[in-house]
Amino acid sequence: MTDEKSREEIIEDIENVLISAGAGSGKTSILVRKMNWDLTNNTTHYKIAAITFTKKAAKEIKDRLGGKAIGSFVGTNDSFVEQEIIRPFIRDALGSSYNDNFDVEYSKSKFDTSEEGLSILRNQNILSAFNDNKKNFKFQLALRILKSSKAARQYLCAKFFKVFIDEYQDCDKDMHQLFMYLKDELKIKLFIVGDPKQSIYIWRGADPEYFKGLIINPNDFNVYSLTNNFRCCSDIQNYSNLFYEETRHLFSERECVENVIGISDSGPISDILDNLTSGENLLNIEEELAILVRTNNQAQTILNELNEHGYNFTYIPRTPLDNGTRNVVLLIELAKYAKNDRYSIYDVISELAGEYSSADVKEINDIIKVLKEQDIEEEQITRVLTDLFYKLNIPMDINELQSFIEVIRVSDYDIAFDGSTHNHKIMTVHSSKGLEFKQVILFASDYKIYWNRDVNEHYVATTRGEEKMIVILDDTRYINHLQQLRSLCNLDSIEKVIKVI
Repeated sequence: MTDEKSREEIIEDIENVLISAGAGSGKTSILVRKMNWDLTNNTTHYKIAAITFTKKAAKEIKDRLGGKAIGSFVGTNDSFVEQEIIRPFIRDALGSSYNDNFDVEYSKSKFDTSEEGLSILRNQNILSAFNDNKKNFKFQLALRILKSSKAARQYLCAKFFKVFIDEYQDCDKDMHQLFMYLKDELKIKLFIVGDPKQSIYIWRGADPEYFKGLIINPNDFNVYSLTNNFRCCSDIQNYSNLFYEETRHLFSERECVENVIGISDSGPISDILDNLTSGENLLNIEEELAILVRTNNQAQTILNELNEHGYNFTYIPRTPLDNGTRNVVLLIELAKYAKNDRYSIYDVISELAGEYSSADVKEINDIIKVLKEQDIEEEQITRVLTDLFYKLNIPMDINELQSFIEVIRVSDYDIAFDGSTHNHKIMTVHSSKGLEFKQVILFASDYKIYWNRDVNEHYVATTRGEEKMIVILDDTRYINHLQQLRSLCNLDSIEKVIKVI
């Protein structure tokens, strides 16, 4: 089944749907398109629930739905269970000794057992959290209420005909159990989207294995896979797919390749850039351009050469946070807050999973505002992370702490977080993960794929370009490997893969 056919079938599928959507595959677009279709074709009073991890993602969906979102729920996971289940039905399920006007405060009165959590909620009027962040008390409570309250079950069944859940790979065990209860016991249809390769909320108990398990054993889900990468043009997608056995079947032969260009010239990079931007004008120097390399030293050498020849490139360094620790998403947000004067507490909160009250926002801001000070001391940074991680119920790793301290205190890393826009950049492949650029240049000699090495790095590098990719063919073994792949796909010419000049 082609990707295009899958997308059309998804829109008209009225059953439970699971979509494994790779990076750049238009996940949000298919979500909103399906919501629009369901709401347009719905002739009943029933509404949908669109559940996301962050307020920023919820706002994007609400904005795209426009007036059709009226009456439906569009918000975060936490706000869904709190607004639609816990507050309306806690007294019906657990008794009049519970107050539905409780405060949510995760850093105070934490506990080890569910019964302790219920006692704090009943006696102190505080909905708090487990000491173990792999357990989700709010979702455990919501499921307990649903099982105990017939009114709660009737309400959800009467209000929602479908629940859309984004980024399902970031669900934890308790979230997964509640969502499966909606499907299995309340017979509310689910439409879930995710990518197990992109789980980013491990720090708050996320476990992509639940999403993977549904793919392997879908039960009553109809499973679809979206593989087309709309971030990259078709020539670039083709080139990237050719190198991987799992994606080689997606290669589509073309008569003419224009946007993947191989440079056989092994001269200085400044001369190559001169040739690319003159004559046939294969590269538009006025547009965004990123040169991707493997090492910092390599980047610095290229930077010096190009800028000596009149080009204006900026080196975006690899930082200690690029190692991909479990709390890297949060730490990068804090680094942006510290390094960028225009980045506010509200920018940070919008990128974090969960719901935060105005009191939470004030408390978090009070904790982290010292990061904006000049010449901040190591002890102050340690205190910020200690207090913030306690507030958010996150375990702190000493290596993460040291990496963050280095990022904050070393000015060389400022440019990676200061929010400045640089049209011409040089960076390592690792630093480019998750980013996209109109034009990309990479070097064949950086990737020993003919020895089955650097495969992931090569994939990252070859999928960063949106419109054009230049490959400096400075390694004969790489070229030979490319020829072998061309032959394997029964292509009569390498020009069906890359335009060599």
